[in-house]
Amino acid sequence: MKKFPFLIVIILLSLVVMVSGCTNNNDTNATKKYSQNGISFVYNGTWDIANTTSPNSVVAVGDPKSIDNQNNPYTFVLIQKPNSTENNDLYATYAKNYNTFFNNTTNQRVSEANITVNNNPAFENVYITNSGGIQRQMRAVWVSQKGVIYVILCGALPSNFDKEQKNFDLVINSFKVQ
Repeated sequence: MKKFPFLIVIILLSLVVMVSGCTNNNDTNATKKYSQNGISFVYNGTWDIANTTSPNSVVAVGDPKSIDNQNNPYTFVLIQKPNSTENNDLYATYAKNYNTFFNNTTNQRVSEANITVNNNPAFENVYITNSGGIQRQMRAVWVSQKGVIYVILCGALPSNFDKEQKNFDLVINSFKVQ
């Protein structure tokens, strides 16, 4: 008879543990998929499609909890398709852009790297910029797929930049041209 209460306690504890794991509102594994405009990628499930007026933009996604006074997210990923880059050399286009970009005193290079995106060579540039009085840290990944150059531009406030890398990597590592 003593085994019966012990068994009930074990079952109740197991149920409490299972239920608490299922109701976690901070589920970081939830994702959404974007598949339009000839590209696809996966992004954080708590983020939304964001409005963008950025030149050459294809789409932007952002964290709705990081909105500025103009309803733009501080934390975002913007996919750009620069004009007239089809069948151009990726490195030459990348280098030409940053040769003038860092002559501006509001832009400060943090790092540069060669990476791979969807089995394609890519160039990554991390920098700090000040636009409209707001300082942001940016991670720009330049990749050419199917003869077209895309820029995956990830941005956040410098204080949040490092903790957003997992969200940025989710988009970068899943990016594909259809």
